[in-house]
Amino acid sequence: MKTLRISALSTVLILSVSFGAQEGSHYSVRYVKEFLPGVAFAGTGKGVIEGKVVYVGKRKLKNRRKLITKDKEVCGRGYKIDRVYEISEEGGVKNAVVFVEGLKTRSSRSATLIQEKCEFHPRVVALTAGSTLEIVNRDATKHEANGVQDFETIFQISQPKKGMVDKVSLKKPGVVEVTCNIHGWMKAWAVVVENPYFAVTDENGSFRIEGLPPGRYKLKVWHEGLGEKTMTVNVSGDRPARVVFELR
Repeated sequence: MKTLRISALSTVLILSVSFGAQEGSHYSVRYVKEFLPGVAFAGTGKGVIEGKVVYVGKRKLKNRRKLITKDKEVCGRGYKIDRVYEISEEGGVKNAVVFVEGLKTRSSRSATLIQEKCEFHPRVVALTAGSTLEIVNRDATKHEANGVQDFETIFQISQPKKGMVDKVSLKKPGVVEVTCNIHGWMKAWAVVVENPYFAVTDENGSFRIEGLPPGRYKLKVWHEGLGEKTMTVNVSGDRPARVVFELR
């Protein structure tokens, strides 16, 4: 049985299509013209952790080029850069995920990955366990998003048409590698954490985590090419706790 619903939300037109055969599955499909951004998290505490993630190693970091082999009218011609390392002139590391470890709270912070010009945007997202990863196809070509966590494929989504959106519920904390089965150079990462106290670093390597109750926390950083590191941080409600993660 098919049901068709058209609803207007603000200036957004959403055409929802649901299929009875998909009931109980971990994703659903919507065709959308545009989509609304997620709501930012606002914690109840007054504690703040802010700082930077910087690269201080001596090895030369180099991103590989990957040849565009198909759908060149959409994907472009030549090469795509596999942007594992994006380091500022001051050493700031972009796309590192910083989060509080060992604190389990019920919350929902979802994330969105957009496929555009045969690349995932952004490269790295973070979300809380049990919330949804939204995957959007903005290309006029077929994509097949494939998610792997702990060496196990946890979702495979086919999006043959531009404008398709799938939502996947990610329940297990950990790192999910997202690739496209059709375009081998496409890659992104979804880091699933146990609480809403996390941030993804910007182009300067900076981050800010707000809303923490005062206390002593274990803070962890993850980066796809530079690994992981932890430190202990004391958080008060008086002023932000400043930290610097040095990765090698």
